[in-house]
Amino acid sequence: MGALKRHAVKFAAAAGALFLLAGGIFWFGGGYDRWSTGRLMEEACAGTLPVEDIRSLLGDRSLVAGNDVVEGALEGEETSLRVECILSRESEGNTGRPFADGSVAVTISGVPTLNPEDRAESLYPPAARSNLPPAPLGQGWNAVFAGSDSYDDDASATTSVLLDCAAGRSDLLVTAQVSQDDSTLDNPARRLAFARVATRTAAAASATWGCDAKLGRPLTDVPLPINEDEGVPLEETTGSCAGIPANGKRVTHAWEQRTGPAPYEECELGSGRDSHVYTLTAHYGPFAEEAAHRNFERHDTLDGRPWAQVKKGELYGHGHWTSALCTGSNRTALYTVHRHANAQPTQADTAYEQAALRAFAERSAEERGCEAPASPGE
Repeated sequence: MGALKRHAVKFAAAAGALFLLAGGIFWFGGGYDRWSTGRLMEEACAGTLPVEDIRSLLGDRSLVAGNDVVEGALEGEETSLRVECILSRESEGNTGRPFADGSVAVTISGVPTLNPEDRAESLYPPAARSNLPPAPLGQGWNAVFAGSDSYDDDASATTSVLLDCAAGRSDLLVTAQVSQDDSTLDNPARRLAFARVATRTAAAASATWGCDAKLGRPLTDVPLPINEDEGVPLEETTGSCAGIPANGKRVTHAWEQRTGPAPYEECELGSGRDSHVYTLTAHYGPFAEEAAHRNFERHDTLDGRPWAQVKKGELYGHGHWTSALCTGSNRTALYTVHRHANAQPTQADTAYEQAALRAFAERSAEERGCEAPASPGE
């Protein structure tokens, strides 16, 4: 019995050593790091993120998560649903690389939001972070893609997807902000990888919260937003600036967004490269709600009256606005024209701004099946 006991002890010791060895290999070989990273990706944003897409962007090690927010539900006319999550990649120590060289931030918002006064800073994430129009995503999605490359060869992009949920339910806005070092949006594969985070999250969110929206097709390509070199003479416009008249030497060129379903649309007007004078913007659904919150409610320029009933007017500071009733997730549309110049406009400038806004709003509303916008200046 003594010999058997000694053999049992030796076997247990050997097994324990093997277990510790395997554990050490698992730990120091990165197994635990990969497992931990996998759990972060699977659990973030209530489990709606496309894990494989994010793994291809951020890798499967050294991932950290920001504060996860999951609150509310998708309700009737208004909704309290708000979901936020951030995942970022840490670099290995003492390598000389930046602390974080990639990140994914996703927000899922119910539309229209309940109790907007609780969100004093912003109701929804912005659609774009550049001074040029974004690109409609196309392929059956009501969505836009906006982004740019930095001087350090880093790429960042924001994809905004608006889902028209089934009757009786609020709608969903899904925004994915993705950045990656040593990358470029000129690479079609990068743009596709960035945008897929948003569309695949939107599909999962629709199922998770019972939105039951009609989804777009799986993405095969993502258009590149225009750049500063792509301004065209006004008479050659075919997109978001089509039909807008020129204004002497002050407004002769346009930087326009391609046409297509999109909840946010822009047209830049000016006299040539780097000379922008006006920005015209069409806001639909949550972006109209956000723009109204920013332009009217913060400054109380409408004396508490609902902007959709006022229908048109002057913007706080400078510019003009008008509106139109739409269907589905586009809801009530808000169209604006902002002047870049600080000088007070002449009567002729005001008349031109109203004419440009009228042409811009009428074309945009007609393409989306909205009612005719209120005519500025009448």
